[in-house]
Amino acid sequence: MTTPSTTEVEARSYELDPYGHLNNAVYVNWLEHGRLCFLRDHGESYTSVPEKYGVHVVVVRQEVDYRAQVRIGDRLVVTSFVERFGGSSFRFDQRIAFPDGRTAAEAKVTMVCVGADGIPAPMPEALRKALDC
Repeated sequence: MTTPSTTEVEARSYELDPYGHLNNAVYVNWLEHGRLCFLRDHGESYTSVPEKYGVHVVVVRQEVDYRAQVRIGDRLVVTSFVERFGGSSFRFDQRIAFPDGRTAAEAKVTMVCVGADGIPAPMPEALRKALDC
């Protein structure tokens, strides 16, 4: 398990569905933001990875379990870490939680390294080391 990264988010009016709670697609956006913050906190970004390591990292699977309603003005924390590394992939474990610890959503997100041709490529050892701290 890597060192977790956290970032705060807040539910805004235009992110709500007709029932007054956070639209399910917004959770996915927040999870993406959490992964961006994780990369940043580990000295990387979606643009630095191909420049430094010769591969792109792309989402190939995303499982989200919604646990609690989020309403306008609610502030939450997105926590992200890499749960495991594979030969060409790595899987994030992510959680969106209220300050009191209640979980709003949990996710497992698998990312794969791909070459310029879009075909899966082995994960460079240097990238694994950059993320595995």
